[in-house]
Amino acid sequence: MSQASSESALFADGTVQRSDSPVFTSPNKMKLGVFATNLSGTASGMSTLKGSMTVANWSQQSELAVTADRAGIEALVPASRWKGFGAPSGYWDRTYDTWTWGGAMAAITERIQVFTTCAVPLYHPVMAAKMGATLDHISGGRWGVNIVPGWFGSEFEQFGMEMGDRKARYRLAQEWFTLVDRLWTESEPFDFEGEFYKFKGAVSAPKPVQSPRPLVMNAGQSEEGLGFATRNADMIFVNTTNEEVLTKNIAKVRTDAQAAGKQVSIWANMDIICKNTEQEARDLADAWMEAVDTEAVDKFISLMAGGDAGTHKTLMQNPDIWKSMALTGANAFVIGTPEMVVEKFQQLSDLGMDGTTMTWHEYPQGLNQFVSDVLPVMREAGLRSDKPLDS
Repeated sequence: MSQASSESALFADGTVQRSDSPVFTSPNKMKLGVFATNLSGTASGMSTLKGSMTVANWSQQSELAVTADRAGIEALVPASRWKGFGAPSGYWDRTYDTWTWGGAMAAITERIQVFTTCAVPLYHPVMAAKMGATLDHISGGRWGVNIVPGWFGSEFEQFGMEMGDRKARYRLAQEWFTLVDRLWTESEPFDFEGEFYKFKGAVSAPKPVQSPRPLVMNAGQSEEGLGFATRNADMIFVNTTNEEVLTKNIAKVRTDAQAAGKQVSIWANMDIICKNTEQEARDLADAWMEAVDTEAVDKFISLMAGGDAGTHKTLMQNPDIWKSMALTGANAFVIGTPEMVVEKFQQLSDLGMDGTTMTWHEYPQGLNQFVSDVLPVMREAGLRSDKPLDS
């Protein structure tokens, strides 16, 4: 072997197939993820009751990540937020950046898929391609990007930017991702002049470890969002509490993906209040609502009502949106025993869902109890086949 070929054999670029991600290859019928622990309050309801994530120190984050990794949970997914509501609960007032968070998580875990949630207008595609490839190397090919075209306009204003209307945001996201993908897969520098980006001689190395590119997630709920997700994403969130709409959207994504000849994994997000007895779980839910942060809920709903994000429009269709937002962050939810939690997961699986991320109202207790009490019941039900590393 020549010196040149010997040196190239040491490069990790392109040595892991994206299709080998645990999101696709895990033997578990219902795959699982931990969502939004990088935010104070996570993405659950809004209450001044003690117990929710505070983002007080890094040990909170690292211990949860290692617990999830050792338990065989497939994904760690952060949420990208830049400012909170200044309300009594501190909801979203403290948030960790998702790129640096992802690098640290990748370095301390062994098998879980670690995501970065990226608000695309804030990151130039050349920068994003370089950071993404770096994270894929740190993780050994376990990194993925959650593409978010936009969410709250007020967050973009502090960057001196306007978020733009929904159609423009998805045109920008498509141009952005096309360029990032080219930087990940093409070796020669290229020039580009489009609607949103213009540059000369763009190139990026190293390439990602995953081939042909890292895993992509998207949670668009509008017509534009679902179209973008089906064209570009490997992991698609179809999130609504309306079972009829959920069933329809799952079928559409499956049909469109099949027509495009691509493999997709369809996920939801689930808020969980689980105790040994149903009464204990309901007592926690009642206590949560007794301490509800009305200021945060009102501000959140006002911002959703004034925006045009498809996710917000879907949430606002819920006639009981205020209570839903206060208790569960307007996510699908379950309140009850481990058996009742598993029954809810079974329903999602029966609808055609491949996986779900999860939030809790108590950290680390929620995740710890899930690992010790819920996962064994999921295995008995045939929804999980793996066992924790320390079992």
